Amino acid sequence: MNLGPAVLVATLALQAQQPPMFSPAYGEALRASQDLNKSDIPKLNLELTQNPEDQSTRLKLLAYYHRTRDAARIPLVLWLIEHHPDSELLHSGFTRLLPMDLSATNEQRAIRLWQQAPNNATTCWNAAFFFETLNPELHRHYLERTVAADPNHPFALRPLAHLYAEGLLAGKPQPALDASKNVWILGNAANRLHPQNPQLAERYFLRAKVINPKLDRNAILPPIRPATPAQALDFDAALKSIKYLPIAAFPAVPPTIASVLTQRRCTIPQPYGARAPRNLIRGEFFAAGEAGWAALCSVNHVTTLLAFRNNSDLHPVAVNSGQDRNYLQGMGGTEIGYSHEIATVDGQYIMRHYRAYGGPQPPPITHHGIDDSINDKASVTLYFHQGKWLRLQGAD
Repeated sequence: MNLGPAVLVATLALQAQQPPMFSPAYGEALRASQDLNKSDIPKLNLELTQNPEDQSTRLKLLAYYHRTRDAARIPLVLWLIEHHPDSELLHSGFTRLLPMDLSATNEQRAIRLWQQAPNNATTCWNAAFFFETLNPELHRHYLERTVAADPNHPFALRPLAHLYAEGLLAGKPQPALDASKNVWILGNAANRLHPQNPQLAERYFLRAKVINPKLDRNAILPPIRPATPAQALDFDAALKSIKYLPIAAFPAVPPTIASVLTQRRCTIPQPYGARAPRNLIRGEFFAAGEAGWAALCSVNHVTTLLAFRNNSDLHPVAVNSGQDRNYLQGMGGTEIGYSHEIATVDGQYIMRHYRAYGGPQPPPITHHGIDDSINDKASVTLYFHQGKWLRLQGAD
């Protein structure tokens, strides 16, 4: 069974269909992992000990440990980085780690292992994926190395261009973007800047146009539609069309948390355009070293943000509550979408936004916060401190 690196087919279209990220063998192994239970794990561990190159067994264990939030996943991931940094398993969700998952020793080991990996597009893309949730600077560094190794990389171009554009929108110079001669970096940056900053968008579009005169302006800088009168938008119909997921759609959630949410008749509202389940998140929201969960629990179109202290918390805290209707907004034309989303954020995020936008001075940051946002508009970071939920500056 071959679970080596997936073949990446280069594309020269800004919005083109991306090639498959995973091989058929990956899908077969993943399907076989779905019915695993605790009694299956000793045998699989023995098989992997006897044959560490058995990537199918490794994936099954990674998937199981990811679902059960078992720290036994960490050495499996580190082994892959050391021995097969080009493996497709390293750009799967089952090897994605959060800061709370890694000790300082393991984090430094991972950094060293990636530094020792071959400098090619496949391994650099895997490293960029690995660091996306762990280290923003290294995430960007490896995206840049990926694009340097493959200027037509089908997965790295747009995220890197968007990082540059978001830096510009935050008022930070982007010399790497200004020096770039990659038409797809320039074009995607222009697309991301439009329409928030039409002047900058035009500048980078024209630079891309010099490189490729055949670029379609309307594809990169689509005409801005005039605002649709509010009375023409059907918010009642939009409220009924909000997508709500059952708790079963979040298999990583521990049984106790799932049971509490189910008993409360919660469904989890999904933001407009979401491709993967959102709004049920994990983090150390009450104290460092104590991982819990937070969920947007909607019942009869009223959503409450529930925070669980740990995996066994039967009595979550209701942080806030509001009508789902209040989070509907026009998406252009007659489209209306639900825009409420929560995310786990760390101290770097909290302090970066405080320094950029001001707001209440944060206390000493020792654990995670919950960023409670209206997509593409604004957010507030909720942070538990001395028995209270503080409202700190989020995205402006």
